[in-house]
Formats: sequence, C-alpha cells, structure tokens
Amino acid sequence: MTQQIEVPNYGIVEFPDDMSDDQITAAIKKNALGYKDPISRTDKVLKGMRDPIDAGAQLLTNMLPEGVVNAGNQLNNFIADKTGLVGRLPEGGVNQQINQQEQAYQGQRQQAGESGLDGYRLLGNVASPANLALASKLPQAATLGGRVLTGALGGGALTAATQPVVGEGDFWKEKGKQAGVGALTGGVLPMVTGGLSRLVSPNASVNPNLKLLNKEGVTPTIGQTLGGNWNKAEEKFMSVPIVGDLIGNARGNANSQLESAAYNRALKPIGDSLPKGISGRDALVYTEDKLKASYDDVLTRIGAITPDQQFGSKASQLQSMVNKLVMPKAEKAKFASALNDVKQSIDGNGVITSDAFKQLESSLGQDAQKLSSSTNIYEGKVAPAVKQLQAELRDMLKRQAGDKADELKAVNAGWANFKRVQNAAGKIGADEGKFNPAQLQSAVRVMDKSKDKAAFARGNALMQDLGDAGKTVLGSKVPNSGTTDRLLYGGGAATVAAGMVNPYYGAALLGGASLYTQPAQKLFNMLITKRPDSAAQFAELLRKNSNYLLPASGAMGLGLLN
Repeated sequence: MTQQIEVPNYGIVEFPDDMSDDQITAAIKKNALGYKDPISRTDKVLKGMRDPIDAGAQLLTNMLPEGVVNAGNQLNNFIADKTGLVGRLPEGGVNQQINQQEQAYQGQRQQAGESGLDGYRLLGNVASPANLALASKLPQAATLGGRVLTGALGGGALTAATQPVVGEGDFWKEKGKQAGVGALTGGVLPMVTGGLSRLVSPNASVNPNLKLLNKEGVTPTIGQTLGGNWNKAEEKFMSVPIVGDLIGNARGNANSQLESAAYNRALKPIGDSLPKGISGRDALVYTEDKLKASYDDVLTRIGAITPDQQFGSKASQLQSMVNKLVMPKAEKAKFASALNDVKQSIDGNGVITSDAFKQLESSLGQDAQKLSSSTNIYEGKVAPAVKQLQAELRDMLKRQAGDKADELKAVNAGWANFKRVQNAAGKIGADEGKFNPAQLQSAVRVMDKSKDKAAFARGNALMQDLGDAGKTVLGSKVPNSGTTDRLLYGGGAATVAAGMVNPYYGAALLGGASLYTQPAQKLFNMLITKRPDSAAQFAELLRKNSNYLLPASGAMGLGLLN
C-alpha cells in the first residue's frame, strides 16, 4: 500500500503506507524534491535591506552601453572562476540574476504557505542604510501640503531607485510604473502618518485650555473637545430632534460646570467648595455668606486693631492729595467725611475693635462705590482716594494679623476671585445669575485694575485663565441668525416622522443621542485628553519623519499592485 503526498513546486509523490510524517519529510529533504525550510525573519529583513543595492546595480547596468555591460559581466565571471570571491552572473546578467533570486525567494515563501505583503522585508526596506541616506536628503516640509508634495516627488524617485525590476517586461517601462506607484503612495503617506499622529496624540490631548477645564471639573462635549469643524458641526446638529436636545443639555452642563469652577476658585482658599446642585443666585449667596463668615471669624480672632504710624502717614498723604485737587469744597469734604469715620471708629483705648473695623471697612467700600458711580465728575475724582483709604486700612490689618496672617490672606484671595464671579453674575443676559464664559471673561477684564488693562492684555489677570479657556473651548462657534431655530421648529416633525418610518434612521438618532449622556461624555473626554507626555513626542516624530517610510510605502504599493 502506498500513500500519495503533494510536494510544493514538484507534484504528487508516492510513499510507503507505513512511513511516518517525520520520515516522509526527511525523505523529501534528502532527495532534494524542492522542499526548503521557511525563510527566517532575519533573512527577510536582510532581503529588504539588500533590495536597494540590487536595484542600484540593476539601474546602473541598464543605463550603461550594452558593450560596457557585457565586458563587465565577463570580467565578473572571470574573477568568479579564478578566485571564487564573487558569484557568477547568468547569461542575462544582473537582470536575470535578480529575477532568479526573486523567483527562488517567492517560491520559498509559497512553500511555507505565505502570501500577501512581506512585512519583515518592508521593515528591511525602511532600515536599509541606502534608503535612510536617500530619504535624509529630502526636505522636511512644515505643512501637510508640502509633505504631500515632497512625498509624491520623493516617493516616486526613491521607489524607482530602490526597488529592483523583476519579470520579463521592458525595464524602463517597469521603472516608470514603479515611479508612478511610488508617487501615489508617497503622496498619500503624509496624510496617513498625519492621521496616525492625531490618533496617538490628538490636538485635544495637548490643548492647555482643555487640560485646565478638566482639572477644574469641566467636561466639554465631543465637539467642544475636538474643536474646529467638529464643534461647528455639533452646533448645527442641535437642530435635530432628540440628538439636538441632548447636545444642548450636554453643552449646558459644561457651562454649569464652568460656573461652579469659578465659584470654587473663590471658596477653595477657605477650604470650602460649592455643594452639588447649587447654581445661579443660590451659588452666589452661598459663596458670599461663606466668605463673610470666614472673614468675620478671622477678624474676631485677630482682635482689636491699633492705628499705627504708617496708616496715619498714608491717610495724611491722601488728604493732602485731595486738598490739591481743583474742585468745590463740598466734594473735597466727601473724603474728609470718610477720614472722620476712621477717627470715630477709634475707641477710648485708642483701638478699633473687630466689630467696628468690619463696619468701617464696609462703610468705606460703600462710599467709594457710590462716589465712583456718581454723575458728579468731582465726586468721581474723590472716589479713588476713598478706595485707597480702605486699602490702607486693610494693609494695617495685615500688619497686625500676627499668626492669623495666612488665614486673612486666604480669605482676601477668595474675596478677590468672588468679585469677578459676582460681576459676571450681574451682567445683562446672566439670567437668574447664571453666567457664560464670555460674561466671565468680560468681568475679569472689567475688574483688572492695572493701568490700561495691561494684565488682561498680557493674559495674566486674576481668573483670566479660566475665563479664556471657557470662552475658547465652550463658546459658540456658529452665529445663530435664527436658521437653527427655523430648522428645529419647521423640520423637526419631519425628522421625527422619518425616524418612526425608517427604523435604521431611528436607530441612528438614538445612537447619536447616546453619545451625549454624561457617562459617554466623560469617557470620550478621558480617552481623547488623557495621554502620556511621550505620546505627543511620538506623534511629532511620526509626522516629521514620514520621508523615511517612503521606500516601504512604494514597495507596499507595488506589492498590492502585483
């Protein structure tokens, strides 16, 4: 009895029935029936590294005159026969040799059951010193358009120069085909590497505004996180029923979170935070009451304040400044009245009690506000002096705070932040005290007391980082001239009806809506923005070094074409 075995590249061979598989394999190898061991990964990489060398030799022989090539081939074979230092060339020269080597290589791959692209050989193409040397000469374009142009021109040239021609076709025609495929794949490559770099490290993952908002507990929507056209598209989708409602709610939640973050900036210095569910005027009242209670507590524990020489000197300087102003005596008397309130607050022991200090400080603040908002131009000129008198009073408190100085400083920091939030909540359009990022940013600018708003212009005014981040990321990008509303009310019923008639459309609506639930928003935001620092470095490396992948892209394109 015999058994029949099909041997690759050979045919059907009969073996005795009692032979084991190992014995059959050994017999095949022993009789050289065309069987070879699979090509190792190292050999594949080496093959890829050698391709540019073979291609260069082949290109040279096809460029030189036939007589010169024949003489060279004869010299090569003479050296091979006499010394064995080089291998003999077949009658067809380098072209035939490369064809034979490629046929043997591909035949060995087929025997091993391999097909398709040869990844390790492509790796060898990329790592080839010849390819790296050529790719390094290509310019590094800064823009995507420049990288596409460089990739197309460089890819065509590199592929034609570094990939050997196999087969019986016309050499130069095949070279032209290689150049065309290399230009096509080389032009596409920068877009692919650019897309991959975006996946590795999206712009959102290195956006400082997003990082700040996430740190403050604000979760922007998908469109707000991705920014650009994604954000604009998301705003336009707000006209779609169901999905539009959820997008609007998600954007509203992000805005509420920003509002809470602003209040928490005021409460954090005193070790407090805004309770969940409180917003608008309720949040304003809660924060103000907490800050007042904390300030009163610190002031009470500091105790009585003794007016010192520095305060007396500063008050005298302010009085002298007001006296020099050209204005009626009645307006000058406004400052004298404020200064008299200070004197009246000093009791018989020469001190200002904590209760008297609180009343005096509040009174001076109210006087300064009243004078600054007066339509009387002279009263407006006195207002800064009264405001400065209040500041000198506070400075005196700081000097005498002793071991309570840090607590007092914390409360004052909280108040400074709160005044920005208070101003934003009082803006026209801040319904029920609920403000948006633009109103917060406007309040930050108004409250900037530096000359010519210099701090705001530099971008480092108090709480400006939060206002800028909110306006940049959460702000509306598509002007609403009523188009969205008309689509919503005019086309809404038709859209819902289409969803009811077409289950696929309805499923798409529900699927899109699910993306705007709170868990989905938080998950997406985390996936996009939480990347290691090395991700940005790798993405930039991938984006800028696509030239070194051009040989492999050309080889891959040729492989797919074949």
